[in-house]
Amino acid sequence: MQIHQLTYFVTVAEQGSINKAAEKLFVTQPNLSKAISNLENELKVRIFNRTNKGVVLTDEGKKL
Repeated sequence: MQIHQLTYFVTVAEQGSINKAAEKLFVTQPNLSKAISNLENELKVRIFNRTNKGVVLTDEGKKL
Protein backbone atom coordinates (compact mmCIF):
# COMPACT_ATOMS: atom_id res chain seq x y z
CA MET A 1 0.00 0.00 0.00
CA GLN A 2 1.29 3.42 -0.95
CA ILE A 3 0.34 6.80 0.45
CA HIS A 4 -0.90 8.04 -2.92
CA GLN A 5 -3.32 5.10 -3.09
CA LEU A 6 -4.83 6.18 0.23
CA THR A 7 -5.03 9.78 -0.96
CA TYR A 8 -6.78 8.58 -4.10
CA PHE A 9 -9.14 6.41 -2.04
CA VAL A 10 -10.16 9.31 0.22
CA THR A 11 -10.67 11.68 -2.70
CA VAL A 12 -12.79 9.20 -4.67
CA ALA A 13 -14.89 8.53 -1.56
CA GLU A 14 -15.39 12.26 -0.98
CA GLN A 15 -16.25 13.00 -4.61
CA GLY A 16 -18.39 9.92 -5.20
CA SER A 17 -16.95 9.76 -8.70
CA ILE A 18 -13.68 8.56 -10.17
CA ASN A 19 -13.89 11.18 -12.94
CA LYS A 20 -14.38 14.07 -10.50
CA ALA A 21 -11.65 12.73 -8.24
CA ALA A 22 -9.25 12.44 -11.19
CA GLU A 23 -9.87 16.09 -12.07
CA LYS A 24 -9.30 17.17 -8.47
CA LEU A 25 -6.11 15.09 -8.19
CA PHE A 26 -4.79 16.17 -11.62
CA VAL A 27 -4.42 12.57 -12.79
CA THR A 28 -6.08 10.69 -15.63
CA GLN A 29 -9.17 8.62 -14.95
CA PRO A 30 -7.58 5.37 -16.20
CA ASN A 31 -4.56 5.81 -13.90
CA LEU A 32 -6.79 6.55 -10.92
CA SER A 33 -9.00 3.54 -11.67
CA LYS A 34 -5.93 1.33 -11.92
CA ALA A 35 -4.54 2.61 -8.61
CA ILE A 36 -7.86 1.91 -6.86
CA SER A 37 -8.07 -1.52 -8.47
CA ASN A 38 -4.50 -2.30 -7.36
CA LEU A 39 -5.38 -1.25 -3.80
CA GLU A 40 -8.44 -3.51 -3.84
CA ASN A 41 -6.35 -6.41 -5.13
CA GLU A 42 -3.68 -5.83 -2.51
CA LEU A 43 -6.25 -5.71 0.32
CA LYS A 44 -8.29 -8.55 -1.24
CA VAL A 45 -11.53 -6.63 -0.71
CA ARG A 46 -13.81 -4.54 -2.89
CA ILE A 47 -13.70 -0.92 -1.68
CA PHE A 48 -16.20 0.68 -4.05
CA ASN A 49 -19.33 -0.44 -5.83
CA ARG A 50 -19.12 1.13 -9.27
CA THR A 51 -22.26 2.29 -11.04
CA ASN A 52 -22.92 4.40 -14.10
CA LYS A 53 -23.74 7.27 -11.70
CA GLY A 54 -20.51 7.08 -9.69
CA VAL A 55 -19.08 5.02 -6.87
CA VAL A 56 -20.36 4.06 -3.43
CA LEU A 57 -18.29 2.70 -0.57
CA THR A 58 -18.79 -0.95 0.33
CA ASP A 59 -18.86 -2.01 3.98
CA GLU A 60 -15.16 -2.88 3.68
CA GLY A 61 -14.50 0.53 2.13
CA LYS A 62 -16.24 2.24 5.04
CA LYS A 63 -13.99 0.36 7.47
CA LEU A 64 -10.91 1.47 5.56
